[in-house]
Amino acid sequence: MSMGRVLHTAVLRNSADLAYSQQGLVAPENVRSLEVEFLVDTGASYICLPKSMIQKLGLVKQKEKDVRTANGVVKRGIYSPVNITIFDRDADLNVMELPDDGTPPLLGYLALEAMDLLIDSKEQRLIANPANDGKWVIDCL
Repeated sequence: MSMGRVLHTAVLRNSADLAYSQQGLVAPENVRSLEVEFLVDTGASYICLPKSMIQKLGLVKQKEKDVRTANGVVKRGIYSPVNITIFDRDADLNVMELPDDGTPPLLGYLALEAMDLLIDSKEQRLIANPANDGKWVIDCL
């Protein structure tokens, strides 16, 4: 374990495939999915995946946005949603592309907020929000 790095594994499913499966239009075994080890990064907004993973999930590019990175502002593709599952929680969120240059997949703050997860910096791990006794609570204030 490296100082200050929090890694966590999640299951990603193509949200459209999953919806079709729930309607009986796609067999559950045909839902495109990946198990991914993420670097949890509260400086990132989106779930960020290398293009190769985006292609394996069959996601569709919806638009391009200017993105502020450590190396300046660049254009990055925003893709159709994935269903992400961590612990007993899941959310459907859009994906931002990363170059296939060795940058690890990033789990941004939007996913953490949607699933009521926090970083335990002392133990360097992802946890359920202790303010809610570990229960998944969604804010709608």
